Amino acid sequence: MKIRRAEKKDLADVARIHVEAWKSVYRGIMPDEVLDARNLDAQQIVWEEELDKGAKLYVCEQEGNIVGFASGHEVDAFHAEIDTLYFQESDRGKGYGLQMLDYMRHVLGEEKQISLWCVKENPNRTFYEANGGETGLEKTVQIGGKEIAGIQYLFEKRRK
Repeated sequence: MKIRRAEKKDLADVARIHVEAWKSVYRGIMPDEVLDARNLDAQQIVWEEELDKGAKLYVCEQEGNIVGFASGHEVDAFHAEIDTLYFQESDRGKGYGLQMLDYMRHVLGEEKQISLWCVKENPNRTFYEANGGETGLEKTVQIGGKEIAGIQYLFEKRRK
């Protein structure tokens, strides 16, 4: 397993994993029309634009195939946020997610408080709790006319 900075050639796989993850994980949580409208071409364009803006986007490769990705950004000198952390369904539960979480904590700044937001009804959110995430704030957002609850996970700064 290898984690590296994403390149343009990776974005079709990133888009595929992102769209498939949303459709499988959020079905029954988010409106079907929102999930059904997600498509590979549009998602790839979003990621191309993010990469062009300098996004901190990383991919996880297993035997030359991209099986997951994560992105994040620095909020300020003390705080950074993981924006995305997704793996294709067949590669969940293999330990890659924890390696990617640790990697993102490292590249975003081990001296920083790291946070991420997760859909509260996401059945996979226990992953964050099992790997050191403490629940923080909660909020709701409108997606496709439906209120979706979100929960923040906070990861402590690493001591040197």
